[in-house]
Amino acid sequence: MIKINLLPYREIEKKEKILFQFVIMISAMVISLVIVGIVHWRVVAYEKDKITERDELKNEIAELDKKLGQIDKIKGQKSEIERKLGVIDTLNTKRIVSTELVYKIGEAVPESVWLTNLQDKDKEVAIDGEAYSANDVSNFMERLGRVGLFTKVNLISLDQQVKGNVKIIKFNLICLKG
Repeated sequence: MIKINLLPYREIEKKEKILFQFVIMISAMVISLVIVGIVHWRVVAYEKDKITERDELKNEIAELDKKLGQIDKIKGQKSEIERKLGVIDTLNTKRIVSTELVYKIGEAVPESVWLTNLQDKDKEVAIDGEAYSANDVSNFMERLGRVGLFTKVNLISLDQQVKGNVKIIKFNLICLKG
């Protein structure tokens, strides 16, 4: 005998399949949305971290720029101090040389000669003075030659003048340093 199933099981199966597919599709969409949300949240958090890190680096760069400015200022001060120390050393050296020069010239001056002007230039010394006679000037020039500081002693001028009742000789010398 033939059995006839009058129950609509195919339609129920078909509806169940459609419902199952709908549930799977909704679940897949929900899972996709959750994954997209998590990825979006991670990207936003990463971006915020990078923005914070960038701001910190900008602040650090600004602080380093200030320090560089201070270092440049200190370098400028250092070079200025070194320049001043160089000037002081030069002055000390010239002072010692000038003291030695004046001392040696003073030793070479005879009693009958007196100096009125002494100028120390780079390579020469100009000496103005007065004496009682031309022989005294000549004697002074010889003594300057023996001092050891000068390579050559040149007489520039020799003038006879009268001061009061006394005749004096005014002279100018140029001594070349050796």
